[in-house]
Amino acid sequence: MTRIEEMEQLARISELGPIARRYFAMNAFDGTLTILGIILASHFAAHFDAQAVVTAGIGACLAMMFSGLAGTYLAEKAEREREFREMERAMLRKLDDTMVKKASRFAIIVSSFVDGFAPFIAGLILLVPFIVIGAGIPFPWELAVIISAITGFFLLFLLGIFLGRVSEQNPWFYGLQTLGAGVATAVAIILLEFFF
Repeated sequence: MTRIEEMEQLARISELGPIARRYFAMNAFDGTLTILGIILASHFAAHFDAQAVVTAGIGACLAMMFSGLAGTYLAEKAEREREFREMERAMLRKLDDTMVKKASRFAIIVSSFVDGFAPFIAGLILLVPFIVIGAGIPFPWELAVIISAITGFFLLFLLGIFLGRVSEQNPWFYGLQTLGAGVATAVAIILLEFFF
């Protein structure tokens, strides 16, 4: 059995697919909305400092990444250990050196990485125009905001379509729902700056 085949087997045994999909969609959504919020808040507060946006954005991405890595690892480990012990009690024997145990460990690690890196990558994509400005390349601030906002809304829409297909529901409806969350975030930030 090749390493790839073994990993596929472990994923099947641990039922990793649905869990990883949920973590990916949920946390890519969080990463996109968080960085979109930072960019729009900076723009509407008239803080036109690309380096500050990049620093705050990457700081938020790192926080979400480490939170996802550690939080998911601990939560998944606790849940799977409980299920594992229940299985051992039902079978009246230890299962420490079995494929089931190996699959459980595999699922915990993969889930943690998916949960940690999904928001980091999604957020980083939105920051690219500001990284370009921060690198000293002439690029209009307003254009950077527009590109990041459109990219963010597009990512949210794609995540909705993905969730719709996973749930075997109307993907366009899901896409509009996740896009609506992004629009609601933008409106809330504009109103916040208008009133305060």
